[in-house]
Amino acid sequence: MLMKKRAIACLFLGFVSLMQATCSSNKVEPKESVDSKLSPDEQKKLDEAKAEMEIGRNMAGRLIKFYGAYPDEKLVRYVNEVGSLVSRYSDYPDRRFMFEVYYSDEVNAFACPGGYILISLGAIKTANNEAELAAVLGHEITHVGKKHMFNALSKMSEDELKKVGDSASKFNELPEEVKARKRPEPEQSEFGSLMARYLSGSSAGLNILQAAKAGMSLITEKGLGADLEYEADREGTRFAINAGYYSKGLVNFLCRLEVNRGHDPNYCLQKQNAVAANGPKSILDKTHPSVPDRVLNIKGVLQAMKTNEAIGAKGRKRYLAIKERIKGVLPEKDSDDDKAETASDLGKD
Repeated sequence: MLMKKRAIACLFLGFVSLMQATCSSNKVEPKESVDSKLSPDEQKKLDEAKAEMEIGRNMAGRLIKFYGAYPDEKLVRYVNEVGSLVSRYSDYPDRRFMFEVYYSDEVNAFACPGGYILISLGAIKTANNEAELAAVLGHEITHVGKKHMFNALSKMSEDELKKVGDSASKFNELPEEVKARKRPEPEQSEFGSLMARYLSGSSAGLNILQAAKAGMSLITEKGLGADLEYEADREGTRFAINAGYYSKGLVNFLCRLEVNRGHDPNYCLQKQNAVAANGPKSILDKTHPSVPDRVLNIKGVLQAMKTNEAIGAKGRKRYLAIKERIKGVLPEKDSDDDKAETASDLGKD
């Protein structure tokens, strides 16, 4: 045990020394590195991967500092287990995804470039079983894997990035209890500045801080566009089904959102171009298509995959055991609600 502690201490001191050497103003120019031996195409991919990770880390840090992370390690570990399972059955099994739960009763989730995925406490409260959580995380995994946000930022000029970033709303429309917890905006780290200088003029061509600010505007105000949200719904549903989950998890989750807002259960099954739901508008309303349109899109995937012939797991008991850890959420009856969902039109293909 003593040797283990010494080893950990040595590793920590080595890491600190490395960071100090990297960020020192008197740093020595590095000698030829492995990067210099890469082909132009390989170098471009490496630059883009580094930029993607730094932008995503900056964005995730801003969101967590604004909302606050939910301090329940068991809940966060559970969300990571479900998300990791879905990602293994996605088109990106070799990518690393990091999941976090943030304070907000708004039903939403954020996918930041590089694999940083945040889901709200409100979304976890709204879901009734693990299959629904898996489908929501599958949606966000698709955004990251397809590089929806990073590609959108990469297409912007430096002037466009600045304009979009400076137009961010600062979350003015969030509930008062969330505003009260607002933290100061984080400054760009020394490492972030170093990375931005490193990428300046490279094939990636993105200023990390400016791109992150623009990404915050897209993720909370403008959205990525209906086509990319539909793609995330389709692919996320497919990934969750591949992982063995009940096929209609995302459909039932979305329909419950509208029921909770006072709509008839059949509202979510209306034809395309349905009128948006009445009631208070949320971030989700501004950045995503209407629920009826999303459900119609998902049903096409369910038909193509012939999900009526498959039996997927809901994971309801395990989910409710975790859900009880959230303050103010009471345990629900185990089977009645599932029967009601199955008997309703929510799950029809």
